[in-house]
Amino acid sequence: MTLIPPSPETPSPHPLTFHLTAHEKVWLIAVLALYPLTDDTQHHITKSNRAEVQASQELLREAMAEQRNAYRKKLDQFLAPENLFQPQPDGQFQFTVTREQADWLLQVLNDIRVGSWIKLGRPEAEQLRALSLIETNTRHIIAMEICGFFQTALLEALDSSG
Repeated sequence: MTLIPPSPETPSPHPLTFHLTAHEKVWLIAVLALYPLTDDTQHHITKSNRAEVQASQELLREAMAEQRNAYRKKLDQFLAPENLFQPQPDGQFQFTVTREQADWLLQVLNDIRVGSWIKLGRPEAEQLRALSLIETNTRHIIAMEICGFFQTALLEALDSSG
């Protein structure tokens, strides 16, 4: 996924436009289909289980569930247009996102990446490399790597474009 630099006359703030290979397009759609991977039990105000924290913890769980539902709807709407990925003569695709879309896409990709890590048992880096490549592990290891790839591209694009 390569950022296409805007022309000098493009007004700022401008959308971010990328070239994607056919494989990158498939990877992006496939990994976004995994959303959401985290659930209500993943977010904690504190490790304490005291009664006075329980009400706040329940509010956090409800807020996170609402956010996941809103992001899922937003993601479905985002992926719905047939012209989201514009075919190019070289066999690649052009993909354009606004800065707002890039921000929530980063959050969605992070949810998938963290959710995959949780499903793998929260391994340290050395443990991750040593995991056996059984079907469920492989899916989550690959999802983590693909999310990291797209997160890096989006962050670099946001950083380089101001």
